Amino acid sequence: MTLTQILQLNENFQKHAVQLSELMPVSSLTQATSILIRSSRRIHTDFVNSLRSQEESSFYQFMSSVENEMDEVVFVLDQLEMAHKKQQISLIEDFLKEGYGLMSIYSKCCDQVISSKISEIE
Repeated sequence: MTLTQILQLNENFQKHAVQLSELMPVSSLTQATSILIRSSRRIHTDFVNSLRSQEESSFYQFMSSVENEMDEVVFVLDQLEMAHKKQQISLIEDFLKEGYGLMSIYSKCCDQVISSKISEIE
């Protein structure tokens, strides 16, 4: 998967977050989607910056930021899942699957990049 494809998935996720908050304008949902949008943008930006970083310290700093933002996204997705588990709203279920899938892709990419960096160092 290329960076462009991952960026497109990320942008689609952000777009669906906006649509979700427009269709269900509950204040807590609007706040959650705002966090998801902000964090998903930071994830991609910091992931790309980690790939471009020349210094080991900046690489790990960007990776740490990516991991922290991913934790934030997963936490919010988990909260959404618990809040709407009984209602079984397909729109939210699809959104959660998309969000967890996106975080899985970033996680795998981070693992590969970190492994590659470690190989370079050794």
